[in-house]
Amino acid sequence: MKNINYTNAILISFLFWVMSCMMAVNAQNVKFEQQLKEGWTIASSAQINNSGDKISVAGFEVSKWYTTTVPSTVMASLIANKEYADIFMGENISKVDTTRFRVPWWYRNEFVIEDASKNTELQFEGINYRANVWLNGSKIAAADSLFGGFRIFTLNISKHIKKGKNVLAVEVFHQKPDEPSIGFVDWAPMAPDRELGLWRPVKLKISDKTSLNNIFVTSKIDKKEYKNATLEISAEAVNHTNEAVESLLKGKIENITFEKKVTLQPFEKRIIVFKSSEFKQLNIKNPRLWWTYELGKPNLYTLTLSIETNKKVSYSKATSFGIREVEDYITAKGYRGYKLNGVEVLIKGGGWVDGMFLNDTEEKVKAQLEYVKQTNMNTVRMEGFWGNSERIYEMADEMGLLMMVGWSCQWEWKGYLDKPEDDFMSIKTPEDMNLIINYTRDHVNWLRNHPSIFVWVMGSDKLPRPELEEKYNILFKEIDTSRPLLMSCKGMESTISGKTGVKMNGPYEYVAPNYWFVDTENGGAFGFNTETGPGPQVPSLEVVKSMIPEDKLWPINTTWDFHCGRNEFQTLERFTTAFNNRYGIQHNVEDFTFKSQASNLESMRSMYEAFAINRSNTTGIVQWMFNSPWPKLIWQFWDYNLLPNAAFYGARLGARQVNIAYNYGDNAVYVSNLNPQKTKKLKAQVKVFDFNGKVIFEKEETVAVNGNASLKTIALPDDKAYSKIYFLKMNLSDENGKSIADNFYWLSTKKDVFDFKKSDWIHTPLMEYADFKDLDKLPKVKIAAQHTIKKEKDNYEVTVELKNPSAAIAFLIELNIVGDLSGKSIVPVLWDDNYISLVPKESRTIKVTFPVAALKGEKPVFRYKGWNVD
Repeated sequence: MKNINYTNAILISFLFWVMSCMMAVNAQNVKFEQQLKEGWTIASSAQINNSGDKISVAGFEVSKWYTTTVPSTVMASLIANKEYADIFMGENISKVDTTRFRVPWWYRNEFVIEDASKNTELQFEGINYRANVWLNGSKIAAADSLFGGFRIFTLNISKHIKKGKNVLAVEVFHQKPDEPSIGFVDWAPMAPDRELGLWRPVKLKISDKTSLNNIFVTSKIDKKEYKNATLEISAEAVNHTNEAVESLLKGKIENITFEKKVTLQPFEKRIIVFKSSEFKQLNIKNPRLWWTYELGKPNLYTLTLSIETNKKVSYSKATSFGIREVEDYITAKGYRGYKLNGVEVLIKGGGWVDGMFLNDTEEKVKAQLEYVKQTNMNTVRMEGFWGNSERIYEMADEMGLLMMVGWSCQWEWKGYLDKPEDDFMSIKTPEDMNLIINYTRDHVNWLRNHPSIFVWVMGSDKLPRPELEEKYNILFKEIDTSRPLLMSCKGMESTISGKTGVKMNGPYEYVAPNYWFVDTENGGAFGFNTETGPGPQVPSLEVVKSMIPEDKLWPINTTWDFHCGRNEFQTLERFTTAFNNRYGIQHNVEDFTFKSQASNLESMRSMYEAFAINRSNTTGIVQWMFNSPWPKLIWQFWDYNLLPNAAFYGARLGARQVNIAYNYGDNAVYVSNLNPQKTKKLKAQVKVFDFNGKVIFEKEETVAVNGNASLKTIALPDDKAYSKIYFLKMNLSDENGKSIADNFYWLSTKKDVFDFKKSDWIHTPLMEYADFKDLDKLPKVKIAAQHTIKKEKDNYEVTVELKNPSAAIAFLIELNIVGDLSGKSIVPVLWDDNYISLVPKESRTIKVTFPVAALKGEKPVFRYKGWNVD
């Protein structure tokens, strides 16, 4: 009998355990948020002779409407519905009839509500530009208050919903030329629809009597030993009822818990704060700090914050955050720099732009952020494009990338925002200032928990006028004091905040590699250059063919110009003038696109190397730009469809944390160290080869370099006795002989000489050119190439073994992985190195990884070609 009772007791205990587990899972699975992504249809008001009260009821006929998902602009939806084919080919985009987008468009969605007694809010994270909203036959918001492309709107729809099917109709009106919203400035043409539509997610927020808004976690750390950190947590508690309610806010961070009782008056909204001085458990011992990937691990924590009313969870939200501290500083020479956890960080980055139709997928965004890391960058500058969802910031947090986030020069010039222009941003009326302040408040509240964001940027080419800057200062004291503000990305002086301490003096067009070392007035390697670069990065022939029709491929013509920038940048003329003088006139598109990669690599590499070599005098460098909103020929490490050009690999070489590099300014080899700690002893080896591949100089030195510093290591002999073109090979290895950095340069005894008197914000022209034309006379080389392909789960890894058995230089070898059927390059693709050169008898092992999904059913095929390689 005892055994039976004992067995029953075990069984009962087990059942209770199962039930408690199920109850816990159900509690965790309560849906407090629902994204309305699927099931949308859109139509032009020109074809719909009905009003919102009719459209927003069940049974309304939409069979002839376009189907879409949200977020999606109208133009993106039409392209997805195959209304526009080859939109980026040639000048097709300029032929789209824009008048069809100058009338309102309807978005319609049917969604299901399971419990209509809940408090339910409808959230629009991005409407461009204004909208009327109907729900179940009732108008719940009007365009006179629901406007602004960067506003985030929350509408309480509790009185309008019903259990079961609900119908939402949104009438969206286009952005007018004088309304501050989304724009591409001189980076690309404006989309024909001016980004009309619901360009960010639409969500439902579901709660009981109370809910929480704007949860925020800030941290202060011990910046000497990193043994302690303090957290402060705040949230806005909201009472949705007409009665006073007692509630309990409960928080959990791993094994840390805390709670606070509050009484909320009818319809009250109140900020509740948990301070470490009051809640000792928010003093964290040995915290796992958030670092950029090159300095440590980007550790993240999760806060779950709930509000309970009547002993029931009314609302709960999980929020990721990082324990870290950011700050800015001013150097003795007046340059602004940034610190992470007390460590000075050289900002190495590029400008980011969303796709022209704001339809970048999560997969495409992730691939591009992986490219950012692959190029050894640590920063993404977001100018006026804050992403079509929060995912880009979540991924940056996870990857350990910094985000420099701010507003665009789109609002600073009459050519882009149709308002009178003066010395400040074109935001000058009280109405516009209020709109921009609301833009900023919405975005900061939305994104401020992301540790990746290290600075808020309020202006690009200009300062906000003083009245607006004062409003910004008041706003940020209220919503975020954990980060510095930067009022302009240009070297300017505010009457309120003083000097910006950064610069934006160009160049944006081609400059030779030595520019960054010899310029001391404009874009050269000093201070923080917030946007700059060597201009066009001509992509591969494959990419050019994707945007230029066959009959326009050669010679360069106005269709090529159309795929450059706008205004001053709608031509390749500055680039081709220098290229023709340095590398020689090319006679076909194949040679021009391939040989342009030599210019791409040397120009981009030297920019990042110069800022590392001059580290004692530099704080940041941002290439204009990382990516492309459409297929183009300028300002890009990779093209719109994600194929890197040689500038990508030049940046990867130049931006290494520990590097060995050539200083074009003083003809010496330097070892640079961007880590905070001193290196151990490293061996630097240098060889100079003449045109025929003969070693004419070699030397090695053992060095140790202080943190955030560089060291002149080997002075090279004068090259007057060298052949007109000669080559520099160098390697840096650790104390165990393992290679840390490898570099190869092609140099000319005839130097690039700038005409600095003619410098402007666009570029500095050359009056004498280095001469690399004889590269076409290099001896032909046959290299040995072997490769193995290995598949592991969702990725392929290809290992390529290259050997140059000859006595000559094998120059500029392009490695590629293509599909066996299409012959097209596989993207995204992460090469260790590319566009490489091999000195006589040299062997290299190069690896590449890419996702299986990128093959789209094809098999991977390895290909290579070189300047003088058979």
